[in-house]
Amino acid sequence: MRHSEFRFVLDPELGVELLASAGDTADYPWHSHVATCVLGLVRQGAMTLQRRGNTRESEQALHTGDLFILAPYEAHRLSTSRPYALLNLCVSAETLATPGSTEVIAGRLAALCCKGWLCAAEGTTLLAALARTTDSAMPYGNNALDELRAFLETHPEENLSLDDLAGRVRLDKFQLIRRFRAHYGLTPHRFQIQNRLRHARRACLSAASLTDLALHVGFYDQSHFIREFRRATGVTPGQYRRAGHILPP
Repeated sequence: MRHSEFRFVLDPELGVELLASAGDTADYPWHSHVATCVLGLVRQGAMTLQRRGNTRESEQALHTGDLFILAPYEAHRLSTSRPYALLNLCVSAETLATPGSTEVIAGRLAALCCKGWLCAAEGTTLLAALARTTDSAMPYGNNALDELRAFLETHPEENLSLDDLAGRVRLDKFQLIRRFRAHYGLTPHRFQIQNRLRHARRACLSAASLTDLALHVGFYDQSHFIREFRRATGVTPGQYRRAGHILPP
């Protein structure tokens, strides 16, 4: 079983998403949310969060009421032995770096509190955590790997081979895999997949055709898109779209 309850609300202009899920019992493999910061609040249950960065891994046990923060590009995985419920606030790194964004997000959360998406105490907890993330929105500097990462982010549809990617940074492909994984926690291929899913999730609500969307963001067919999307979110693209709402200005 994946989610017995799943819904989200998206503010595409602001680059903010609030996602609520419950009844999830599946493990999530190593992944990242690319240029997005995630603030997670455990509403119920328990899980284990593993993080990977700078070639080292850490493990954290989470229980009801616990909060965790995932920085942009931070690789992680979740595992559990029983159902849990999560409330996630996802904020783009660009929004985090924009002066005054915290105040705008506070207003959005207050409106969602009134609509029953979260309680006031949860909103306060998320905003307090958000204030601690604004100074570290983009933790990486300028080097060849960062330039490659930026290219992959802005060109999700490009199907470049590992040799092509290695040539861009003047490394052999084995060096590239090793260094990219040490820097971002994922291989270049897995990073490409995560980035395509990020673009697909943001465009899912407005796309006229999910098949066309899959091809537009770089997946070679619909079944590959659905398989990777479900692996990352616990639901199919169609279920994800039906569970979503766009937050009005």
